[in-house]
Amino acid sequence: MTLDKLTGGLPLARLISIVAIAMSVYHLVTAYFGTPIAEVHLPVHLGFALVIIFWVYRSAGTGAWRYLHALRDLTLTAMAVGGCSYLAFNADEVQQRMLYFDPLTTEQLVYGCVLILAVLEAARRVIGWPLVFLGAGALGYALFGNLLPSPFWHRGYSLQAVIETTYLTQDGLWTSPLRVTASYVFLFVLFGAFLVASGAGVFFTDLARSLTGKFTGGAAKTAVVSSALMGSLSGSSAGNVVVTGSFTIPAMRKAGFPGRFSAGVEAVASSGGQFMPPVMGSAAFIMAEFIGIPYIEIAQAAIIPAILYFISVLAMVHFEARRLGLKPEGGSESALRVIKQRGYLLLSVVVMLGTLSSGYSPSLAALYALGTLVVTQLLFEPAMRSEFVGNCLKAMDQAPRIIGQITIASAIGGIIVGVVTQTGLGLRMSSIVLDFSQGYLPLLLVLTMLCGIILGMGMPTPAAYIILAVLLAPGLVEVGVPLLAAHLFVMYCAGISAITPPVALASYAAAAIANADPWKTSLTALRLGLASFIIPYMFVFGPAILGIGDTSQMIFDSLAALVGVLALAAALIGWFLIVLNSLIRLVLLSGAILLIMPGLTGDITGAILITGAVAYCWNKARQAEALNIQQTQG
Repeated sequence: MTLDKLTGGLPLARLISIVAIAMSVYHLVTAYFGTPIAEVHLPVHLGFALVIIFWVYRSAGTGAWRYLHALRDLTLTAMAVGGCSYLAFNADEVQQRMLYFDPLTTEQLVYGCVLILAVLEAARRVIGWPLVFLGAGALGYALFGNLLPSPFWHRGYSLQAVIETTYLTQDGLWTSPLRVTASYVFLFVLFGAFLVASGAGVFFTDLARSLTGKFTGGAAKTAVVSSALMGSLSGSSAGNVVVTGSFTIPAMRKAGFPGRFSAGVEAVASSGGQFMPPVMGSAAFIMAEFIGIPYIEIAQAAIIPAILYFISVLAMVHFEARRLGLKPEGGSESALRVIKQRGYLLLSVVVMLGTLSSGYSPSLAALYALGTLVVTQLLFEPAMRSEFVGNCLKAMDQAPRIIGQITIASAIGGIIVGVVTQTGLGLRMSSIVLDFSQGYLPLLLVLTMLCGIILGMGMPTPAAYIILAVLLAPGLVEVGVPLLAAHLFVMYCAGISAITPPVALASYAAAAIANADPWKTSLTALRLGLASFIIPYMFVFGPAILGIGDTSQMIFDSLAALVGVLALAAALIGWFLIVLNSLIRLVLLSGAILLIMPGLTGDITGAILITGAVAYCWNKARQAEALNIQQTQG
């Protein structure tokens, strides 16, 4: 018996596409007419995602193993559909049982167990063992925490109690991470898929090239700008590398940049997309739900740090191009011409921002942006009309495949959140970290960042953020860090793992395109993205750049940080007007760190150091120029 026979003669790939398109249609319909109650909406979303994962991420096997693998995947599909369908079809009963404290039935226990097992297996397939160990470890902790010593001890819970919390309440699988993914994030992912299908990747690359291509290092600057534009909408580091990197990395290599540097630039720029408004990846939507601050306020607060991040990368690209002696390329189209050709693609982004700024829900903003994109494409590109239906179906097929990783990360995150809440681990973890750091904020921040990088290795940013937000962000708030600054700090910690060895997914994806060594690419990306490790400390110690506090202080801190990141870029690349020796690089690095970290004394000291280094470089550059003129005339 073949898989085609199992599916009634329909090719498996086509069947998966039908299920994926059905998932997209479901979300579009519910976004327009209103979502069902959570007990229906979330299981339907998770069920769709699980089915797609089990048949997209599968090992077909050979010979007799092929049938065993098919049977395994069919069993997992039945487990996922059964566990989710029970809740969707018995939503009223599930709601009522909590009012009367009805005991868990055998049927509910079985469905809960099989769904949790299906989620863990899906996590193994799309993310890897680390997240599986975290999810299974959390469940094991809930069951056997009574065997642990203090301060991790708790009274222990029965299997029935753990399954009840995880499966039948809003404190487990169905907590805010999955709710946000199902209600908001999917629509933004679908919008991103429509953008890619409409050729937005090429448009953003052309627009970036028109703005930067005539300058020194233009090819690499094009990569930074195009990846920032596309990454701010897609929010996926590795995914954005694949979309824009296929254009930008070959262009950088052709312009004279080394392969690992080209790949590192693309990885760092794509990773920065999840910090750049308007979309910022799904972690920002989950953050809004966690801390009760409207998403648009989070996006506004994140603007200055994100701009500093990309200015740092652009400066490093410029200094590297000058160090290598590369010349401006020229020959690119004007920005006005590019916008005239396909500028309608920007209108959908404007509609999204306008809807969010007006106070409407993110789901409505994504829906309006998607509708605007579809209508404008039909109006302004007659040549695309013949391909319109195919492009729409392609986008609706692709989005559910992309959302699977985020959905499973959110589900596992929900399990962890439920266990932390049920056992009281969150309060104890904050106390443990605070005790270890003795309440000393710099040490506490360093410990939090290390945990974030380790948890984020090989893991999507939303999953790492959820864990950090539950376990460590409360400790930061407890020692006086503003709530928004604390959660943005842990989001940066979770996001920079995409470029941090040894498991740097964005760097590995870029290295594959550039045919470069993955480890060397990761180290190069780490150096190029060093600002992302410093900026989070900057807005914790100086939250004015997040718009918290006085406007004049925000302007002063932002300008000081701007000079700091430029000096940091020069120190790391080793060029500013001249090739820098080790002493000048050290002076610039010290001054940069002092300027980036807010504080009047540090700002004055940092400014003096940087001014001295710049004066030295300028003087040496003039001497070299005068000598060159003398030699030429002689």
